[in-house]
Amino acid sequence: MFCTPKALYSACLCCCILLLNNCIINRIERTKTMNNQKETNQTGSFTTYDKQGKSIRLAWQKTTLFSPEFTIAMKAVWPIAREAYTPVEVQFLQAYPEVVGTEDYFKPFEPLFNDGLNAVNWSKVEEVMQTLLKSHFIFDTSTLGTDIIAQYAKDTCYIVTVKDQPTNTLLGFITFMMRANYAPGDIKVMSFAVDQSQQGRGLGKLLMNSILTIDTKINRIFLCTRVTNETALTAYRAWGFTTDEHPILDHAFNLNHWTFLEYKTEKSDGLQKVAATLTE
Repeated sequence: MFCTPKALYSACLCCCILLLNNCIINRIERTKTMNNQKETNQTGSFTTYDKQGKSIRLAWQKTTLFSPEFTIAMKAVWPIAREAYTPVEVQFLQAYPEVVGTEDYFKPFEPLFNDGLNAVNWSKVEEVMQTLLKSHFIFDTSTLGTDIIAQYAKDTCYIVTVKDQPTNTLLGFITFMMRANYAPGDIKVMSFAVDQSQQGRGLGKLLMNSILTIDTKINRIFLCTRVTNETALTAYRAWGFTTDEHPILDHAFNLNHWTFLEYKTEKSDGLQKVAATLTE
Protein backbone atom coordinates (compact mmCIF):
# COMPACT_ATOMS: atom_id res chain seq x y z
CA MET A 1 0.00 0.00 0.00
CA PHE A 2 1.41 3.34 -1.04
CA CYS A 3 1.21 6.28 1.38
CA THR A 4 1.19 9.80 0.08
CA PRO A 5 3.59 12.30 1.69
CA LYS A 6 0.62 13.99 3.30
CA ALA A 7 -0.65 10.71 4.79
CA LEU A 8 2.85 9.82 5.97
CA TYR A 9 3.22 13.23 7.59
CA SER A 10 -0.14 12.81 9.34
CA ALA A 11 0.84 9.36 10.60
CA CYS A 12 4.16 10.65 11.95
CA LEU A 13 2.39 13.59 13.58
CA CYS A 14 -0.06 11.23 15.30
CA CYS A 15 2.79 9.07 16.57
CA CYS A 16 4.57 12.15 17.92
CA ILE A 17 1.43 13.31 19.65
CA LEU A 18 0.92 9.88 21.19
CA LEU A 19 4.51 9.75 22.37
CA LEU A 20 4.24 13.27 23.77
CA ASN A 21 1.01 12.39 25.57
CA ASN A 22 2.63 9.29 27.06
CA CYS A 23 5.60 11.35 28.23
CA ILE A 24 3.31 13.93 29.82
CA ILE A 25 1.23 11.23 31.52
CA ASN A 26 4.35 9.49 32.80
CA ARG A 27 5.74 12.81 34.05
CA ILE A 28 2.50 13.56 35.85
CA GLU A 29 2.42 10.10 37.44
CA ARG A 30 6.04 10.43 38.57
CA THR A 31 5.28 13.85 40.05
CA LYS A 32 2.25 12.44 41.88
CA THR A 33 4.37 9.59 43.21
CA MET A 34 7.09 11.98 44.39
CA ASN A 35 4.51 14.21 46.05
CA ASN A 36 2.89 11.24 47.73
CA GLN A 37 6.26 10.06 48.96
CA LYS A 38 7.03 13.54 50.24
CA GLU A 39 3.72 13.68 52.10
CA THR A 40 4.32 10.20 53.47
CA ASN A 41 7.70 11.27 54.78
CA GLN A 42 6.13 14.24 56.55
CA THR A 43 3.42 12.36 58.43
CA GLY A 44 2.65 8.86 59.60
CA SER A 45 1.01 6.76 62.29
CA PHE A 46 1.45 3.53 64.22
CA THR A 47 -0.91 1.33 66.19
CA THR A 48 -0.14 -0.71 69.29
CA TYR A 49 -1.55 -1.62 72.70
CA ASP A 50 -0.98 -0.11 76.12
CA LYS A 51 -0.23 -2.10 79.29
CA GLN A 52 -3.95 -2.71 79.76
CA GLY A 53 -4.31 -4.21 76.29
CA LYS A 54 -6.24 -1.21 74.97
CA SER A 55 -5.71 -0.21 71.34
CA ILE A 56 -3.96 3.13 70.84
CA ARG A 57 -2.62 5.04 67.88
CA LEU A 58 0.47 7.22 67.65
CA ALA A 59 0.47 9.84 64.89
CA TRP A 60 3.48 11.95 63.94
CA GLN A 61 4.17 15.03 61.89
CA LYS A 62 7.47 16.45 60.68
CA THR A 63 7.55 20.25 60.50
CA THR A 64 9.40 23.35 61.74
CA LEU A 65 9.21 25.24 65.01
CA PHE A 66 7.41 28.33 63.73
CA SER A 67 5.20 26.68 61.12
CA PRO A 68 1.39 27.03 61.25
CA GLU A 69 1.17 23.24 61.61
CA PHE A 70 3.31 23.30 64.74
CA THR A 71 1.19 26.08 66.27
CA ILE A 72 -2.05 24.20 65.55
CA ALA A 73 -0.63 21.02 67.07
CA MET A 74 0.59 22.78 70.21
CA LYS A 75 -2.79 24.44 70.73
CA ALA A 76 -4.38 21.00 70.60
CA VAL A 77 -2.03 19.50 73.21
CA TRP A 78 -1.85 22.57 75.46
CA PRO A 79 -4.54 21.38 77.95
CA ILE A 80 -2.48 18.25 78.66
CA ALA A 81 0.78 20.21 78.80
CA ARG A 82 -0.76 22.74 81.20
CA GLU A 83 -1.86 20.08 83.68
CA ALA A 84 1.48 18.27 83.49
CA TYR A 85 3.93 21.18 83.57
CA THR A 86 2.24 23.55 86.03
CA PRO A 87 2.68 21.38 89.17
CA VAL A 88 6.28 20.58 88.20
CA GLU A 89 7.19 24.25 87.87
CA VAL A 90 5.30 25.27 91.01
CA GLN A 91 7.00 22.48 92.96
CA PHE A 92 10.37 23.79 91.77
CA LEU A 93 9.43 27.33 92.76
CA GLN A 94 8.49 26.16 96.24
CA ALA A 95 11.84 24.40 96.60
CA TYR A 96 13.89 27.26 95.10
CA PRO A 97 11.99 30.49 95.88
CA GLU A 98 15.22 32.47 95.58
CA VAL A 99 14.93 32.32 91.79
CA VAL A 100 12.22 34.99 92.04
CA GLY A 101 14.10 38.24 91.75
CA THR A 102 17.28 36.62 90.43
CA GLU A 103 16.20 34.94 87.19
CA ASP A 104 14.40 36.76 84.39
CA TYR A 105 12.14 33.79 83.68
CA PHE A 106 10.50 34.21 87.11
CA LYS A 107 10.13 37.99 86.96
CA PRO A 108 6.30 37.79 86.58
CA PHE A 109 6.13 36.25 90.08
CA GLU A 110 7.92 39.08 91.91
CA PRO A 111 4.73 40.90 93.01
CA LEU A 112 3.48 37.67 94.61
CA PHE A 113 6.65 37.27 96.67
CA ASN A 114 7.02 40.87 97.89
CA ASP A 115 5.62 40.12 101.35
CA GLY A 116 7.71 37.03 101.96
CA LEU A 117 7.39 33.34 101.26
CA ASN A 118 4.76 32.72 103.96
CA ALA A 119 2.42 35.25 102.36
CA VAL A 120 2.57 33.80 98.85
CA ASN A 121 -0.79 32.94 97.31
CA TRP A 122 0.12 29.67 95.59
CA SER A 123 -3.18 29.49 93.74
CA LYS A 124 -2.29 32.78 92.10
CA VAL A 125 1.20 31.46 91.42
CA GLU A 126 -0.37 28.57 89.49
CA GLU A 127 -2.39 31.01 87.38
CA VAL A 128 0.67 33.10 86.52
CA MET A 129 2.66 29.95 85.83
CA GLN A 130 0.06 28.68 83.37
CA THR A 131 0.13 31.98 81.49
CA LEU A 132 3.92 31.89 81.39
CA LEU A 133 4.04 28.28 80.22
CA LYS A 134 1.43 28.88 77.53
CA SER A 135 3.62 31.57 75.98
CA HIS A 136 6.38 28.97 75.59
CA PHE A 137 4.13 26.28 74.13
CA ILE A 138 2.09 28.40 71.75
CA PHE A 139 4.28 30.89 69.90
CA ASP A 140 3.01 34.22 68.69
CA THR A 141 5.45 34.69 65.83
CA SER A 142 4.44 38.36 65.49
CA THR A 143 6.20 39.04 68.81
CA LEU A 144 9.42 37.33 67.74
CA GLY A 145 12.30 39.02 66.00
CA THR A 146 13.19 38.00 62.46
CA ASP A 147 16.63 36.92 63.71
CA ILE A 148 15.05 34.45 66.15
CA ILE A 149 12.74 33.03 63.50
CA ALA A 150 15.61 32.73 61.02
CA GLN A 151 17.72 30.97 63.66
CA TYR A 152 15.19 28.15 64.01
CA ALA A 153 13.55 28.23 60.58
CA LYS A 154 15.58 25.35 59.14
CA ASP A 155 15.42 23.12 62.21
CA THR A 156 13.35 19.96 62.02
CA CYS A 157 10.62 19.31 64.57
CA TYR A 158 8.60 16.17 65.16
CA ILE A 159 5.23 16.20 66.92
CA VAL A 160 3.92 12.83 68.09
CA THR A 161 0.51 12.34 69.70
CA VAL A 162 -1.02 9.25 71.25
CA LYS A 163 -4.77 8.73 71.09
CA ASP A 164 -7.25 6.12 72.18
CA GLN A 165 -8.01 4.12 69.04
CA PRO A 166 -11.80 3.60 69.46
CA THR A 167 -12.64 7.15 70.66
CA ASN A 168 -9.78 9.20 69.13
CA THR A 169 -9.29 10.86 72.55
CA LEU A 170 -5.93 12.62 72.94
CA LEU A 171 -3.92 10.96 75.73
CA GLY A 172 -0.48 12.55 75.44
CA PHE A 173 2.21 14.00 73.19
CA ILE A 174 5.92 14.56 72.71
CA THR A 175 7.92 16.97 70.54
CA PHE A 176 11.48 16.47 69.27
CA MET A 177 13.93 18.85 67.61
CA MET A 178 16.87 18.21 65.30
CA ARG A 179 19.23 21.14 64.64
CA ALA A 180 22.12 21.72 62.27
CA ASN A 181 24.58 22.15 65.14
CA TYR A 182 23.69 18.78 66.64
CA ALA A 183 25.81 15.76 65.84
CA PRO A 184 24.29 13.50 63.15
CA GLY A 185 21.75 11.21 64.80
CA ASP A 186 21.18 13.48 67.81
CA ILE A 187 17.68 14.67 68.67
CA LYS A 188 16.33 16.72 71.56
CA VAL A 189 13.07 16.26 73.46
CA MET A 190 11.45 19.69 73.69
CA SER A 191 8.19 18.90 75.47
CA PHE A 192 6.55 15.75 76.75
CA ALA A 193 3.36 15.01 78.70
CA VAL A 194 0.72 12.36 79.29
CA ASP A 195 -2.78 13.12 80.54
CA GLN A 196 -2.66 12.88 84.33
CA SER A 197 -5.69 10.58 84.34
CA GLN A 198 -3.96 8.16 81.95
CA GLN A 199 -0.81 7.49 83.95
CA GLY A 200 0.30 3.88 84.39
CA ARG A 201 -0.64 2.71 80.90
CA GLY A 202 2.91 2.86 79.51
CA LEU A 203 2.03 5.73 77.16
CA GLY A 204 5.06 7.80 78.12
CA LYS A 205 7.52 5.12 77.10
CA LEU A 206 5.66 4.52 73.84
CA LEU A 207 5.85 8.22 73.03
CA MET A 208 9.52 8.43 73.94
CA ASN A 209 10.51 5.49 71.75
CA SER A 210 8.34 6.58 68.81
CA ILE A 211 11.13 8.71 67.34
CA LEU A 212 13.27 5.56 66.95
CA THR A 213 10.55 4.11 64.74
CA ILE A 214 10.03 7.32 62.78
CA ASP A 215 13.74 7.89 62.17
CA THR A 216 15.88 4.76 62.41
CA LYS A 217 19.07 6.85 62.11
CA ILE A 218 18.68 8.37 65.59
CA ASN A 219 21.65 7.53 67.81
CA ARG A 220 20.99 9.72 70.83
CA ILE A 221 17.97 11.30 72.49
CA PHE A 222 18.68 14.00 75.03
CA LEU A 223 16.52 16.10 77.35
CA CYS A 224 16.42 17.98 80.62
CA THR A 225 13.93 18.35 83.45
CA ARG A 226 13.79 20.14 86.78
CA VAL A 227 15.98 18.69 89.53
CA THR A 228 12.84 18.46 91.68
CA ASN A 229 10.89 16.39 89.13
CA GLU A 230 11.63 13.02 90.74
CA THR A 231 8.74 11.22 89.02
CA ALA A 232 10.08 12.02 85.56
CA LEU A 233 13.70 11.37 86.53
CA THR A 234 12.81 7.93 87.87
CA ALA A 235 10.97 7.06 84.66
CA TYR A 236 13.74 8.31 82.37
CA ARG A 237 16.41 6.33 84.18
CA ALA A 238 14.23 3.21 84.14
CA TRP A 239 13.94 3.57 80.34
CA GLY A 240 17.72 3.66 79.92
CA PHE A 241 18.58 7.36 80.15
CA THR A 242 21.82 8.28 81.89
CA THR A 243 23.40 11.55 83.02
CA ASP A 244 24.48 13.79 80.14
CA GLU A 245 27.93 14.99 81.18
CA HIS A 246 28.25 17.43 78.28
CA PRO A 247 24.75 18.79 77.56
CA ILE A 248 23.96 20.95 74.56
CA LEU A 249 22.69 24.30 75.82
CA ASP A 250 20.49 25.93 73.19
CA HIS A 251 19.87 28.81 75.59
CA ALA A 252 20.95 29.93 79.06
CA PHE A 253 20.40 27.40 81.85
CA ASN A 254 21.10 27.49 85.54
CA LEU A 255 22.79 24.10 85.69
CA ASN A 256 21.95 23.74 89.39
CA HIS A 257 18.23 23.71 88.59
CA TRP A 258 18.12 21.19 85.77
CA THR A 259 19.06 17.54 85.31
CA PHE A 260 20.37 16.65 81.85
CA LEU A 261 19.94 13.10 80.57
CA GLU A 262 20.70 11.19 77.38
CA TYR A 263 19.71 7.91 75.80
CA LYS A 264 22.28 6.28 73.51
CA THR A 265 21.05 3.47 71.30
CA GLU A 266 24.49 1.87 71.33
CA LYS A 267 24.34 1.49 75.11
CA SER A 268 20.64 0.92 75.80
CA ASP A 269 17.97 -1.05 73.98
CA GLY A 270 14.88 -0.64 76.15
CA LEU A 271 13.25 1.91 73.85
CA GLN A 272 14.13 -0.04 70.73
CA LYS A 273 12.35 -3.10 72.07
CA VAL A 274 9.19 -1.11 72.65
CA ALA A 275 9.50 0.54 69.23
CA ALA A 276 9.44 -2.91 67.66
CA THR A 277 5.85 -3.35 68.87
CA LEU A 278 4.57 -0.45 66.75
CA THR A 279 2.87 -1.32 63.47
CA GLU A 280 1.85 1.04 60.69
